[in-house]
Formats: sequence, C-alpha cells, structure tokens
Amino acid sequence: MKILLAGSEATPFSKTGGLADVLGSLPKELVQLGIDARVVLPKHMWTKEKFNDLLEPVCHFRVPVGPKKEYAGVEKTVYDNVTFYFIDNEYYFGYRNTLYGHYDDGERYGFFNNAILMMLEAIDFYPDIIHLNDWQTGLIPYLLEKKYRSNKNYQNIKTIITIHNIAYQGRFSKELMPYLDVEYGSELEFDNVINFLKCGIVTADFVTTVSQTYANEILHDYFGYGMQNVLRLRQDRLAGIVNGIDYDVFNPQVDRKIEYNYSLYNYLKGKRTNKAELRDYYSLEDNRRPMIGMVSRLTEAKGFDLVMDVIEPLIADGEIQFVLLGSGDQYIEDWFQALRDRHPDQVGVYIGYSDEMARKIYAGVDMFLMPSRFEPCGLAQLISLKYGTIPVVRKTGGLRDTIDIYNKYTGEGTGFGFENYDSGDMLYAINNALEVYGDQKSWKELVKRGMDQDFSWRTSAKQYNELYTKVKEDL
Repeated sequence: MKILLAGSEATPFSKTGGLADVLGSLPKELVQLGIDARVVLPKHMWTKEKFNDLLEPVCHFRVPVGPKKEYAGVEKTVYDNVTFYFIDNEYYFGYRNTLYGHYDDGERYGFFNNAILMMLEAIDFYPDIIHLNDWQTGLIPYLLEKKYRSNKNYQNIKTIITIHNIAYQGRFSKELMPYLDVEYGSELEFDNVINFLKCGIVTADFVTTVSQTYANEILHDYFGYGMQNVLRLRQDRLAGIVNGIDYDVFNPQVDRKIEYNYSLYNYLKGKRTNKAELRDYYSLEDNRRPMIGMVSRLTEAKGFDLVMDVIEPLIADGEIQFVLLGSGDQYIEDWFQALRDRHPDQVGVYIGYSDEMARKIYAGVDMFLMPSRFEPCGLAQLISLKYGTIPVVRKTGGLRDTIDIYNKYTGEGTGFGFENYDSGDMLYAINNALEVYGDQKSWKELVKRGMDQDFSWRTSAKQYNELYTKVKEDL
C-alpha cells in the first residue's frame, strides 16, 4: 500500500497547531505497519531556516498559475523512516514568516495543490491514496478528476480528506478562479465564494474527522460552520478516527524538559518534585492546595469566558492554585494578567508559547482544565493523562471520546466532565474533582488509571490502514 499524506505543516518542520502533530506522528506509525507512507509539505521559511541542510533536491518544474508559470522545486529528506517531500517556491512560502493569513493564500495553496499532482509524475511515485488534510489540500480531488484522470498512472488514485477543524475552510473570492489552472465547477463554490474545504468534502472518495463525536457534531448547525448540509449528503462516506499522541515525545519517563522523570510506579515523587519546580518558577506559595493548569490558545472557543466566571473565587477561598500558558485575544490575556496581579502567590501566568513550559505544567499540576466550546479532538487531555494529571473537560468532540467521566460510586473513569456550555456546570465538575482529590486513595487510583491509558498513534494508524484498504477497494 502506497500512501501520500498531504498537508500544510508537520512537526518538526513547521507547526501552528495539532495538524502538525498528526502529520509528524501518523506516517511513522503507518511505516511500522508496512505501509509506504510519505508526506508532502510546503517548504516554509521555518523549514528553510532550521532544516535546509537536511534537504536534498529531487527535481523541479513549472506550475501554471493564471498567466504565469511558477517555479516548483521538490526536495526531500528521511525523518523517522518517513520520506518527506517539500514543495519549494521562495515567493509563496520561503520568505513568509507565517504559514497562513496572507492576502494571496488562495493562490499560494492553489499552487501547492497543483504542484503536488505534478510532482507525482516528476518523481515517478503514484500512491494508492492521497490522504489530504484540511482546506489547504482541498482542491486535489477536483484537480485529479478534471486534469489527470486521462493519464493511466493517475486513474486508480483515491483520495481521503481529514477535517481537523471545520471552522477553517479556505474561503476566497471567485476572482481567484483564473489562478487555479482548472475549469470552473460548482464543486468549487459555496456561498458565492471559492471554498477549498467544501471542494474536498464533495469530491474526495472519503471524509474523516479527528474523533467519532466530532464526525457526528459537524452534521448539525451549531458545529458545522455552514458545512452541515454538505456533509449530510456524504454521511455514508464520513467517519471519525481519534488522534493519538507520540509517547516517544510526550512521556514523563523520558521527557528532558521536566525537572524529574517519573513513571506509573514513582509518580508521587515525580508530581511532587515537578509541582515544586513549577511553584518556584512562578513564585507561588508552597501549600497543600491542588493546582489546576491550562495550556491553550486564549480564545472564547476554548471556554475562557466560563473560566473567567468562576476561577477567582476558587483561588480567593483557598481551594486551588492556578497556572496558565497561552496567547490569543488581548482581553483574555489582560484579564488573566490582572488575576495574577491580584493573587501573585497563587496564580502563575505565561503569555506566549513555550513547549518546555507546557511540559512543566503537564508534569506539575494536579488537574488540567479544558472547557472548550468545541474540540475536534484535542491532544492536551491525552498528554495530561500520561503525565498523571487529571483532565476536567467539557464533553464535546474528542474530549467526550477520550475521557471517561469519573463515577464516585464505582471508582471508574479517567477524568471529570460537564455537558452544557455553562460556567455553573463547569464549576460543579471542578468541585467534584476537588472532592475526590481530598480522598487521596481514590485520587491515586484515578491517576494510575489515567497514566495506564493507551492513546498511542499505533491504534489510530491501524484504523487508518483499515480505511485505506476499504477505500482502495471502493469500499
């Protein structure tokens, strides 16, 4: 089986979010299953600056973009036994200091989609399936059908598109059309604009999302961001496969970024030591309070309006300490900095992003709060479990699929949760967690059960392999 995974970012070469973790980890597991899995990405500025010495040139060609024919170089490297290809164009990718948000994103990623399909012939690699990821690769099934099916080498290629977050769709004015080098079809259009994601949904052979619950949620108006009716038409070709995490990277036993390494068998000392370091870093009071942490983009979609409603009384009443890492909306950043100023002995705030500090929070806090309005999959709750930190989540998307809610009567479960997007309901879940924390015997059993969970990519890779086989054989 030959699979080409196409996307806009992958660790360690480029990253803005969870998509990069998927494309950095899933291919490695597919290769271990005996699949010839390769990845194609743009050669972003970050890639050029950090990894240029590892890349070797393969070929180059010209891609039609409206009246122009733009240079496309193909470079490659092998990382973790996976071949990564990079589409090189200095103007579109090489000098931009961010991956998205440019005035010509439609032209840039239209070029990228065309270049990928041209690359296959140039490198003589024809996959059984091109596995697309998000809007940045959404035109490929349409281009494949309209421009390449007459070539016998392309006739049996199938496509799967994975929606990592349906809120981001790649919407552009129809003035982009001449630059896509393909004839117009209604598949390209939604709500009177070109919509890359919609094109992928209606033209790919199969559609997946990153959790089973999210696959159901996006069929409904609240979560679908306008795509719900389009997705309902493809419901028989829609499935959810939950993301995994890479335990070679996120593992307190080997993580070099935390103060003290620990496993299931010595986690008590590990948590105490790492919590002490976290308190020292933020100059927090050394006390017996449980510590709640968050690592997140600071946006309303991540539930920060709920947190802002209830967190301060818990701190002021001596119930918890609180630490936060993230950046985002200015009013949220300002609110939490003011909270820290009012309670400097009990609150730590890091505005920005630091992978090292994120790891220290996972390892040092007792509970991890994720009250998201929606969450396609989420990785932070999976990392928390491995680090012996108990998630408190809103039961939506992947949070519902990965966290079993604690039952105080049976002692079963791996975390705490609430259903409605409501600050009172969230507070009730936090109080439940605090109550169990007060019973250290029950808490220890809960922590051990969480650390013993297996959310490795191996499980998800096997599910993708089964799907690839079905799609290759026309289901």
